[in-house]
Amino acid sequence: MVEAATLGHGPRDYSLFKHYPLNGTVALSTGEAPTPYHIYAGYGLFIGGVCEADAAHHLLQAEALRPLQTTEGKVVMGIWVCDFTDASLGPHHELQFSFFIPDRETTPLPAHPLNPLTLLLTCPDVQMLCYGLWNDTSHVVAYNREVLSLNARQTTSRIERTTRQIKFQFKDHATDQLILSGEFYSPQQPSLTAGWALMAQVGFRRGMALAQQPWIGIRILNPLGVGLQRHASAEAFTKNDVNVVRYFDLRRDQLEFGDTRFRALGFTPQCVQYMDGFKFVYLSPQ
Repeated sequence: MVEAATLGHGPRDYSLFKHYPLNGTVALSTGEAPTPYHIYAGYGLFIGGVCEADAAHHLLQAEALRPLQTTEGKVVMGIWVCDFTDASLGPHHELQFSFFIPDRETTPLPAHPLNPLTLLLTCPDVQMLCYGLWNDTSHVVAYNREVLSLNARQTTSRIERTTRQIKFQFKDHATDQLILSGEFYSPQQPSLTAGWALMAQVGFRRGMALAQQPWIGIRILNPLGVGLQRHASAEAFTKNDVNVVRYFDLRRDQLEFGDTRFRALGFTPQCVQYMDGFKFVYLSPQ
């Protein structure tokens, strides 16, 4: 669906930003910043998969949260690699590690390689814990830490995209230690196999309804101890002009973890979503 609000205008005129406009400012350690957090344009990858349950529980022990597990005894996890080319805080890169947290105790989720995408699209009772976060500008790091209470760190990063491939590398800005790097092939068309499987997971009627929505809402939890001493739920809303979903391909995709605590998770990538024309609004936690 093409909205009248987008016709003949740039991405900043999209209706999402009219519904949740910049309506205030905050004083950060790096200077004044507008609120809420807007991403007007960009691209990136969502890499969904699973990790070892014992390692995830150890990592999140201080959070006192139980991430969603599968019937195979794995924890569902997602990695975001994004190049935000137009944003309210200026262009920046982002690397994020996320876990899915159910609102209440639940039975294990039947194992499926598209589970992370299905959870994002169809499960409002599951929130996303933003646990590891890196940005390449100090201003964005300050906003994420001081306003959104996220454990953001500064990174030295590069993200390169061609018509056939996306390459990225994130290093810790202070130590130059590798956090994550990768090379992913970029298909010209969505995978029919993955597309039909996702539609089967979501349901045809629900999938069509989602395609008609002007944006999708998600809820994000902050880790403890950054600013807030509690897990607060923040509303976020996203829309992509282009979504290409496929399965992870070990023959053509490469993902390397640096020697950090995230390597110990034993992450197994299973699916990849390409996002282009990325639009995003992140409200303050409540």
